[in-house]
Amino acid sequence: MKRKVITSLIACGLASSMLLGSSTMAFASESSSARFTAKDGVIDEQPGDVFYEIFVRAFRDSDGDSIGDFKGVEEMVPYLADLGITGIWLMPITDSGSAHGYNTRNYYEVNSQYGTMEDFQSLMDTCHKYGIKVVMDLVVNHCGSDNVWFQEALKGPTLEDGSANPYWDYFTFVPSDANFVEKTAAEIHEEEVAYEQEHGSLEGYEKQYPLLDNATYGPENGVWRESEALPGYKYIGIFSGGMPDLNFESEALREDIKNVAKFWLEMGVDGFRLDAARHIFGDFYSNIYSDYIFEQNMDFWKDFRADIISEYPNAYLIGEVWEKNVDNMAPFISEGGLDSTFDFNLAHKIFSAVSNESTAYDPDSASVDNKLSDSDDLNIVSDLISFYNKFGEVSNYHFIDCPFSTNHDQNRIMSLFTYQFDPEAADINTASLLLDENEQPILREDADKAEDHVRVASSLLLTMPGKPFLYYGEEVGLNGAKPDSSIRECMPWYIEPFNEDGTAKEGIANYGDVIYSLGGEASVEAQIEQPDSLYAHYKELIQTRKNIPALMNGDIDEYPIDSQQIVSYIRMTQDQRVLVIVNLSGETITQELTADPNYGSFRKVLYRSSQDSVSELNGSTLTLAPYSMVVLE
Repeated sequence: MKRKVITSLIACGLASSMLLGSSTMAFASESSSARFTAKDGVIDEQPGDVFYEIFVRAFRDSDGDSIGDFKGVEEMVPYLADLGITGIWLMPITDSGSAHGYNTRNYYEVNSQYGTMEDFQSLMDTCHKYGIKVVMDLVVNHCGSDNVWFQEALKGPTLEDGSANPYWDYFTFVPSDANFVEKTAAEIHEEEVAYEQEHGSLEGYEKQYPLLDNATYGPENGVWRESEALPGYKYIGIFSGGMPDLNFESEALREDIKNVAKFWLEMGVDGFRLDAARHIFGDFYSNIYSDYIFEQNMDFWKDFRADIISEYPNAYLIGEVWEKNVDNMAPFISEGGLDSTFDFNLAHKIFSAVSNESTAYDPDSASVDNKLSDSDDLNIVSDLISFYNKFGEVSNYHFIDCPFSTNHDQNRIMSLFTYQFDPEAADINTASLLLDENEQPILREDADKAEDHVRVASSLLLTMPGKPFLYYGEEVGLNGAKPDSSIRECMPWYIEPFNEDGTAKEGIANYGDVIYSLGGEASVEAQIEQPDSLYAHYKELIQTRKNIPALMNGDIDEYPIDSQQIVSYIRMTQDQRVLVIVNLSGETITQELTADPNYGSFRKVLYRSSQDSVSELNGSTLTLAPYSMVVLE
């Protein structure tokens, strides 16, 4: 492994010990162990955080209108801080005409249903007071059709006074009778290149446009939309007609978007989650990952980042690149590009391993696009190391990973372990529920183990390198499955969320029909004081991560164990190395531990769950309780 040592990391102190129930979580009482040599001689430390994704509309209502708002989120900042959260990602909070907010109407205003700009400033101030960073969604691939830029563009290429419309090239317009052909964008590009090589220029070439070939939904769908306000033209909107794609060939648009980013950074946000980052260039299914589109995307994100960090050097940029193929993600974090991307591939592997209670894998059962491994094992750790090496090299070792379980576009993690989903779907995270004759969701055969499986998945997630992200409600086991409205339901604060007259209790953001967020045991009120609750498990894991520098900020290396019911890995900083061992199965496992040639022996239990009275280490013999995790030093 080729890695780079980051020496500027602030050292973290360790508590001498922490008593948790009947078990002792004995954190290092000395300066960890003697310094050691990593397998390749160097260690890449990544500054860690624990982020929490919030849909403001659904999180907490402060004024009784049943719509979540900034003041509601601010009220619950102490809750987030107590859970151990050190950063929040706010789904779109800019002015928008939709519930989801991903069609921006005005980039310089907040959504008035969420409050005022002063309310947002107060929220940020409170978060920062509690040591919580604030990252906001910045939707730059497209805007809303009611955005002033698009409304101005619809006046046509030439204004009434005969001057050129300055907003016309903010979008991609073509005449309705343009030369639309049944070819892919890649095929058309190849023909253009060949023509230019033969003739020395494109003069005389008749421009062609793909009739179909959609970059989001597959080649059988189109991207071309029409507006009654501008007859005779079509425009590109890969997600919908209400979300016209912005054309970043326009230098004026590029400057406007950079100014938008700097406006919010000046307001005090700590960075951005960049929606649909892979679509900035590449509007079609066939060209989105071609070399020439790669180059355009790299140039854009490098330019964007360079301009931002010249004034705001600590701004944090996370790209949404929904992609399993590592090679297709690399350009977005290449030298001078984004800081992070979300680790969709790791999320799929963790779910598969936990769901099957084994890392065993059948590569022949998966399609080419959805294959998680080429071998009979998921290779979670070795593939992750290869991923880090590749991303480290192309980013000059500035890349920070962002693992997660599921997010606002995916079926919630608790539901994935509870219900059956369409087996023909390309991705279970976006698949439809299977329903019985009464239109009720069909349970998995092992649905009674759903909470155990969520605990195991969270144990893996929160001991991985980088900045893990939780989706609001995940910590109490909130269910939710497609459509989107049902995975973005109100945060379950109470055991009984509704009053006798059917109205929502104070604080409940019951902004729409509720199917899953019905309170009961899957609520904060039911779990927050219970030592054996899912909430307590998340809180304990987060605190453990924060108390052990190797877990919070460390690198990762392999520790092979000959069992597919176990996932094991070493986490290390320059001064500490720990061994994480996770039992995926419902069986008690006894495992002999051997000394690693580079990291030595692991003979001290730093962590086991406060509810785990079975797991123990006797010499080199480790006993693992069902669905348990231990951290050894």
